[in-house]
Amino acid sequence: MSRRTDDGRDRRSLLSALGTGCVAGLAGCGGRTDEDDGALTTEAPMDERRTRTDGGEDRGDGETDRQPGQPHWTTGAKQGVGTVADHHAADPSRVWFTLTDGALTEPRFPRIDTLDARHVSFVVTDGGGYVARTHSPPGEMDSLDRTVEPTASDALTFRQTVTETGEAYDWTLTVEHVADPARDALLLDVSFEADAPLDCYVVATPTPSGRAEHTAGARRARTEEGADLTATDTGADGIVTLDADGEPVVVALALAADRGFDATAVAESAAPGMQDFRETGALPPNATAAEGVLTLVGRLASGAESASRTVALGFATDGDADAALGTARDALEDGFETAHAGYVGSWREYLAPVDLPASVADHGELADQYRSAAMVLKAVEDKTFTGAGIASPSVPWGSAVSARESSDHGYNFVWARDLYQVFTAFDAMGDVDSAVDHLEYVFDYQHDGEGFLPQNTFLDGRTRWGGEQLDEIAFPLVMAAQLDARHGYGFDEASYGYDEIRALAEYLVHGGPRTEQERWEEEDGYSPSTIAAAVAGLVSAARLAQATGQDEDALVYLGVADHWARSVTDWCATTTGTDELGPTPYFLRVTDDADPDDGAVRSLANGGATFDERGVVDAGFLELVRLGVTPPDDPVVENSLAVVDDIIRVDTPNGPAWYRYNGDGYGELGPESNAGAGAPWSLTHEGKGRLWPLLTGERAEYELLAGTESGPLAPDALLRAMADFANDGRMIPEQVWDRPEPTEYGWEFGEGTASATPLAWSMAQYVRLAHSLDAGAPVETPAFVADRYVDGADGTGDAERADGGPPDPPPLSVSWPDSVVDAGEVTISGTTDAEVVLVRTPDGTRRVEPGDGSFSVSLSLSDGRNPVTVVAATDGSWDAPLPDRGFAARQRTVSVVDSGREGTERSGDTQSHPKN
Repeated sequence: MSRRTDDGRDRRSLLSALGTGCVAGLAGCGGRTDEDDGALTTEAPMDERRTRTDGGEDRGDGETDRQPGQPHWTTGAKQGVGTVADHHAADPSRVWFTLTDGALTEPRFPRIDTLDARHVSFVVTDGGGYVARTHSPPGEMDSLDRTVEPTASDALTFRQTVTETGEAYDWTLTVEHVADPARDALLLDVSFEADAPLDCYVVATPTPSGRAEHTAGARRARTEEGADLTATDTGADGIVTLDADGEPVVVALALAADRGFDATAVAESAAPGMQDFRETGALPPNATAAEGVLTLVGRLASGAESASRTVALGFATDGDADAALGTARDALEDGFETAHAGYVGSWREYLAPVDLPASVADHGELADQYRSAAMVLKAVEDKTFTGAGIASPSVPWGSAVSARESSDHGYNFVWARDLYQVFTAFDAMGDVDSAVDHLEYVFDYQHDGEGFLPQNTFLDGRTRWGGEQLDEIAFPLVMAAQLDARHGYGFDEASYGYDEIRALAEYLVHGGPRTEQERWEEEDGYSPSTIAAAVAGLVSAARLAQATGQDEDALVYLGVADHWARSVTDWCATTTGTDELGPTPYFLRVTDDADPDDGAVRSLANGGATFDERGVVDAGFLELVRLGVTPPDDPVVENSLAVVDDIIRVDTPNGPAWYRYNGDGYGELGPESNAGAGAPWSLTHEGKGRLWPLLTGERAEYELLAGTESGPLAPDALLRAMADFANDGRMIPEQVWDRPEPTEYGWEFGEGTASATPLAWSMAQYVRLAHSLDAGAPVETPAFVADRYVDGADGTGDAERADGGPPDPPPLSVSWPDSVVDAGEVTISGTTDAEVVLVRTPDGTRRVEPGDGSFSVSLSLSDGRNPVTVVAATDGSWDAPLPDRGFAARQRTVSVVDSGREGTERSGDTQSHPKN
């Protein structure tokens, strides 16, 4: 989920216009060659890479408990996630929580992207110098043992246990958590047992409205004995979360307990009295109200050897502290058991129609992991914006990310790519309604109406990062075609129509195959994974176009898809390689100009080392196989697997895993850093990307098609590896640690790091793989794509061609005008024996039937850059879902200077199509 620093808005603003047929040129991210005065490298120690920041946050290696005046979020390594499964209720409970060892972290209200506290944890003290805090950030060592364990296989319920293992005392604190189905509240069931009289406090570090700095807190006395605590955002400018009217969402929260707290403190976290509490366990006197970065403390037990209490967090909008307090007290009155029963019941109801795949049904741990993954995918969906599933309910390396001001923290946003991955899991498990919700969210909120989807968005659809990633524009086309083909969910039922499908397809035709960013969100150029998605997207659009009677669109989209599918190896697979990598040819991660043998120089994003691009590989080419564009036994695919296994595979104690690519810098710091190996990743340090469990699942889907039945790469072995990568709460991380050497941060070989856990993509991959094992092939694969490119069928599953693949293309030669002309009137001519030729520009389509094997078309182009696509189609049937025709296509951009014919304003660079 790393990001580029440039946002690509020039390219987006131009290409977005193309989907509507307006007069516009093709602005693009032109080919670039990054040069460096130093020597070129094809491989270097992976700890010597650096990547971009996550949202431009100030980072350091400290944590709020040790730097109380500098508030930070908590680690991205979440052990649990929870919310009520009531997403379609008329009045849902709008509260979420996450867990780390010893703390409830980052409770969210009224949306899943609004983090209203850094943590809610506990302090045990004797009041005379012994102080133990249950919340411990990565790298901080003490004598406490902390565990998180699920308490059910069919509900997102967890038990946190903290035990003192030192010699001073012997005590155990146990906490269970639920969201209240009846209201916007969380309830914590707390049990404390000790061998000597001790005090136990609950401690909250509020961040109402997602920021710590602007908080007003107060002690709220009860009419009876005891008191509760409230915290409210002051309403100052700068809140990121906006309501439907575009107004800031001002959150208030209340911390309450049954029977109230018999002692409390509300103080600035950096105040001397609060420092004394951390060091001695003595509460500051007269600390009843404060404003700033606050800590709230309430005593649950005084001089006790045993205590059982219930703690509530209540929430309200409009800064209404009274309403938040009323919500918390109402939840306490109903009690934990009532809320627990309703909470568990909601998840059992959600899972009731989901049948366990046979691949996991008879394996208890695998079945439990499947249920947990399925529930988390639903849990990370918002309840205000239906279908808005965030990438992860976490802030990666959050212990080094400032929580002082409201900002775009972590992965609490929506990527269309991640929605696609979760869509495939929902579809596989039979939750078609949730799959539909995900796709309709894309069109209702993310799509700009003209063919562009930004890199990611806030839940309300506002652009967060505006980069262009063509796979994210292609995947919704696949989703729409899959819903139509598998479930009969078409335009009559959907919130989107053919116009929206066409807009995305036109963006691909005129903007591809080059992308501003590939699936790792960092590099521009020609990417096998992006091209695979684009091909599948265009075939999907062609299928929908033909079903809607838009025959010319169908021919253009299928013609371009065939051309790109036929050309991807030439554009992206090197035949020369490097001295270190082989056998050749093999796929590169990305090429800058569709010439994979030119040894172009590429600097990895944000200060990374400079490489010969032939020396950088990833496993993204497997998208070609998984999406049905290339057969699994393709020689270039097999060569590429040998290369990635040699360069980026690591065999961990939990099974094989892979880096994203060699040279990845998006991960914890290396041993050469001042903070030591495993410290939180930071822009000002050189990090190292670690191993990604989702890649283990993607490899398993390939091995299914390859027929692997035994050994460490057997699909069922890789499914178990994915389950073993999960933590004790069954959360599968974004990254796992990649080496056996111990670190002071406690990372273990093959276990999760502080990046992002759970990652929705990882959880979706596990669910999808389990169903793929049952099916004997990846359930993600669009049958109509595989029929055309792998099975050689006509789109109906019948009449496979002997050699597989689509029908042979007709010969096509195109005579283009110069790439830059000073007159808007140009002629496109050529030769072909095709039945029909279509010439498409953003202005429209010209159809000609070649006479005597030649054609000629006059076009009137606007000033600026004009993408032109020529598609030649053989004769063939229209009876199948896709036309059973052979296609050839050629693409070129023609720039017009000072013709006097004005079109849509253009700026930026143009798509530079490869030789074709």
